[in-house]
Amino acid sequence: MKIAVIPTTGGEDPYEGMDFAVELGVEGVHIGAIGGALDLENKSTEERSAVLQKIKDKGLEVSALIGWGGGVDFGKDDGYQENIEWGKRLNETAVDMSGGLWMAHVGIMPEDESDPKWRQFVNALRELAHHGEEVGAVLALETGPEPPATVKMMMDEISSPALRVNFDPANLLLWPPVIAKRTGTPFNYEEAMRKFDPVEGLRTLIPYVAHVHGKDSVLRPDGTCEEVLLGTGMTNWPALHSIFVENGYDGFIAIERECGENAMGDVRKAVQFLRSLE
Repeated sequence: MKIAVIPTTGGEDPYEGMDFAVELGVEGVHIGAIGGALDLENKSTEERSAVLQKIKDKGLEVSALIGWGGGVDFGKDDGYQENIEWGKRLNETAVDMSGGLWMAHVGIMPEDESDPKWRQFVNALRELAHHGEEVGAVLALETGPEPPATVKMMMDEISSPALRVNFDPANLLLWPPVIAKRTGTPFNYEEAMRKFDPVEGLRTLIPYVAHVHGKDSVLRPDGTCEEVLLGTGMTNWPALHSIFVENGYDGFIAIERECGENAMGDVRKAVQFLRSLE
């Protein structure tokens, strides 16, 4: 198991965060492609190469690039083709920085393949996957907004090595109340736990997993939920780790901590927790 950290966690300067990664003894960093101090998508290939060399000089790898966090939705007509072209540029950015691997949210895919929006997602992701095959890039869709079974349907339909999964077990428990609110339907805890169960979700998606977020969360029967320190929530990391081992997953687990009073301190504890599973 290889561990990465996000060097900008808690607002850290990326290079200081990389030094923290070295101190922790992890193998990699999970860095943003868009904006921020590195602003990789707007750099030339030569400039990206210089950044990558600095990372390598610290003895670190780039686990994957962080792409879209929620601003892109292939289920909407607005900006549809522009976002596809943007995705192709991010494919090329990832080739320069992370062996071609980047992860993103792309909107909420419908669970019903007969929904007209399903075809919009298929067409966009197929175009990005074909471009990825041409340039050597892989887009990993981040779990959360859809049940894992829906993500698997998309993987099977596109059937491309350039489209994979960024498995985030915590998101699977954080999204069901959001979806209920957006759709105006009552939150059903039992249904949410059945459709979004992290362990069963990993069993469903493990053949497609190219990158993992080390994150934890809790979901309560009243629909409240929150991210928590890795190893203290409901995602059952010991069971997840066993599935990774059984299936020979040898990619990165990148620790993501998006809240907390001492986010980087929590990252240190998360590294210790992951190592305790080995």
